[in-house]
Amino acid sequence: MSTNKENIHIVGFGWACVGFLQNINTEKYNIYVISNNSQFSYTPLLAQNIKQNKKLVFSLTEINNRAILHKTEVDIINFNEKNIVTQKNETIPYHHLILSHGSTVNTFNISGVDKNTFFIKTYEDSQLIKHKLLSLNENAKIVVIGCGLTGSEIIGSLIDLNKFKITAIDALPLPLPTFDPTISNKVIQLWKKNNVDMRFNKCVSKITDKSVEFKEEDDNVPYDLAIWCAGIKPTTLTAKINTILKLNCNKGIPVNKYLQVENAEDVYAMGDCAFTGLPPTAQVAYQQGKYLANQFNHKLTNPNIKTNTIIKSNEFVFENKGQFCYIGKNKSVFQNKYLKSGGNIAYYLNNVLHSYYLYGLYKK
Repeated sequence: MSTNKENIHIVGFGWACVGFLQNINTEKYNIYVISNNSQFSYTPLLAQNIKQNKKLVFSLTEINNRAILHKTEVDIINFNEKNIVTQKNETIPYHHLILSHGSTVNTFNISGVDKNTFFIKTYEDSQLIKHKLLSLNENAKIVVIGCGLTGSEIIGSLIDLNKFKITAIDALPLPLPTFDPTISNKVIQLWKKNNVDMRFNKCVSKITDKSVEFKEEDDNVPYDLAIWCAGIKPTTLTAKINTILKLNCNKGIPVNKYLQVENAEDVYAMGDCAFTGLPPTAQVAYQQGKYLANQFNHKLTNPNIKTNTIIKSNEFVFENKGQFCYIGKNKSVFQNKYLKSGGNIAYYLNNVLHSYYLYGLYKK
């Protein structure tokens, strides 16, 4: 790495980091990624990959062959001294720091979730579920708790296997709560047609090694495999950072409209670890990474911010390009601010777009 360039350290290797890596000018900066995970997982297809075998992991060099991976986890950040202390007790100085370490699974402190259910946040998670499915007998009982985007796609993929008895569980009255109710009802109709047992408006109170129990009643749901997709929460590192910087927020690291972290100099946050009021999706994270890279590339100053900043005057604006969800039987649903649709055409369009995005990850 050149000693004539400023260093940018990125904590975390997720969608926001990829957006940054694909757009940053490495002729101007040395780029270091600090992450215990040496591979990026293409998360939008993890749920469908429980019945497929697609390559969904990419090394740092495949995405940006001039960035350097520092394989470790961050323990603490000394913002006044501008250095990072890792869990290996290394001290790493930085010029510019970008926090992009994501979120973690929210179990809501429900007894048995950690011990008895499978999560699906990484490629390795999807492989574990796939191997478990291969070991189950026909008509085995599978419960999916949480019917948002990921949970709904898992249920759709399980329907395609045409082998298991599926139960969908959610505390809300409909699946896909971020979609229009007409879309949610399309999902319900397909699930009914394929004999999915739907338990909506049900709050899970406990998960034993044999059944899911509810707060409202004693009607437990026995299972052979339980998959938890009920939400995310900030990581321990996020909580530490907020404490150090005296930031009162339990939803993430607060940032301004330029993705600058409050009470810190030359520090930015993007993706699921940042609290912006936007949904925690890959699309938001990628756009934030691209935005910050372009800000660094232009190296212009915003006169309204009294710090040693590189940020220029235009703020981050999320461009919602819509969202797909695979629901089973070669059908997807799609929604943006102009259109709501579902069916086979949406499914094939979804596949084309994912193929395009997967190919795009190989750009250096």
